[in-house]
Amino acid sequence: MENSWKSGRKPGGRLYGVLGVRGATSIERDDPDHVKQRVVELVEEIFKKNRIDRIISVIFSVTPDVKSMNPATVFRLEFNFSNVPLMCLQEAVFDDSPGGIIRVLIIFEGEGGNFVYLHKARELRRDITWDSRSS
Repeated sequence: MENSWKSGRKPGGRLYGVLGVRGATSIERDDPDHVKQRVVELVEEIFKKNRIDRIISVIFSVTPDVKSMNPATVFRLEFNFSNVPLMCLQEAVFDDSPGGIIRVLIIFEGEGGNFVYLHKARELRRDITWDSRSS
């Protein structure tokens, strides 16, 4: 069966085609304004680090202690993506899992594949070399 899409690498090693990019951030308090600020910051950083031509879908997940604001709602309202399929799920709870974490998976057409982890969520992916501008 032949694929109707192509993906691969461009010169310089950047991925292009249909891609998924992940990211995460943390919150210090479960307050709607704070959640909104952190979601906007995370998504803007993902947009900066990847060339996203078309978003196919977005899935957010939150730890059980994040209840004051749905990150998918923030994404839809703040970035005006009312026609993109969005979903938000509660994370499974494991021993020693950190709280206050918001994760995202954006499926898109474009170029990139550069994951973004901010604040305390950086501890989730210690294997990634962090840009000094991402705090």
